[in-house]
Amino acid sequence: MVFNHRRHTRWQWMRAACLGAAMLASTAAMAVDNPDAPDRLAAFEQRIQPLEAAVANQNTTADMLRASSAYAKQLDVELNQTYRELMAKVGATGAQKLRASQRNWLAFMTTEAAFIDGTWNAKDFGSTSALSRSEYRNSVTKARIVQLLDYLRSYPL
Repeated sequence: MVFNHRRHTRWQWMRAACLGAAMLASTAAMAVDNPDAPDRLAAFEQRIQPLEAAVANQNTTADMLRASSAYAKQLDVELNQTYRELMAKVGATGAQKLRASQRNWLAFMTTEAAFIDGTWNAKDFGSTSALSRSEYRNSVTKARIVQLLDYLRSYPL
């Protein structure tokens, strides 16, 4: 496995920045939280932590890619589940707007994935480029889940 410390550090910084922004947004929404609502964000983090650790604890790029793919699949499950939960809470008008928002986010994600795939290529970024692409896509999906979970805080069980 070819490992470029500078690129790995940049990837970690970008991931931390995305997660930090998501956490900052969630902190800003705390003033309108329902105090009786469950801590869905903590539960989500607990469910995905082993998958994130599995990616980090692999010894080869191929094993990291397999672990990252499993993580991506679970993020997709989490995204769909969170979206369905929120749809059930927002009412008819809210559902229309949330559906439009999610469609726009999916369009953004498609465009973002094209940017990620076109930028982090093997020619310019070496053998870990596929892992970088996977991790960047996962970080964008995770940020959307955190955003939807923040919206859910306003609603009772």
